[in-house]
Amino acid sequence: MKLRLRRPVPTARRSALAVVTAAATLGLAGCSVFSPAVVLQPYQPSDGLGGAIGGLDLRNVLVIASDVDEPGVLTAVVVNASDEPATVSVSIDVDAGEPAAQSFFVDARTSLRLGDPGAVAEDDAADDAGRGSQLGWVQVPQIPVSPGETVPVTFRVGGESQTIEAPVHLPCFEYATITPTVPAAEPTAAATPSSSVTCGPVPGETPDAEHE
Repeated sequence: MKLRLRRPVPTARRSALAVVTAAATLGLAGCSVFSPAVVLQPYQPSDGLGGAIGGLDLRNVLVIASDVDEPGVLTAVVVNASDEPATVSVSIDVDAGEPAAQSFFVDARTSLRLGDPGAVAEDDAADDAGRGSQLGWVQVPQIPVSPGETVPVTFRVGGESQTIEAPVHLPCFEYATITPTVPAAEPTAAATPSSSVTCGPVPGETPDAEHE
């Protein structure tokens, strides 16, 4: 039986393979440098925007309106995770001079839900301790932009303020019950629609195919 001896790889070929391997390694490293992992990039896991002010967290801030120049309602969640109560002032800038602000009491370790259909006036909901309802209603007579655009919403706590460019959404799907009242300003138990809105299919659902 004859034994076959493996020919040694020439030195020049080994050098070329080493160069190719090194280039491939650097290429992969470059991809990770110039394309950071998406999971490391912060994002807003909701339709609205968020922020923080005076120890309060602002979550899912957006405005509900059926069309341009129609009434709009602010929806947001204000979370007070501290051991101290706070008062937050909220206003929506609709280019009509100084926007009127509404103030809400947020007790310690609680949250305030703005735009909840069950919201009532704070004076009517106040208990013996003078604490208001944890539901709130902020409405303006007209939103000067169309759904899909943004309006400035300003939150104030003490001497601090923060303005969030809140996106405007149609009163559809999970926001269908947040319907502006007519006239604006006073919250009511039963909201009166200001105009009809046609909503598309529910996100994620496939419309049924038409059969002949």
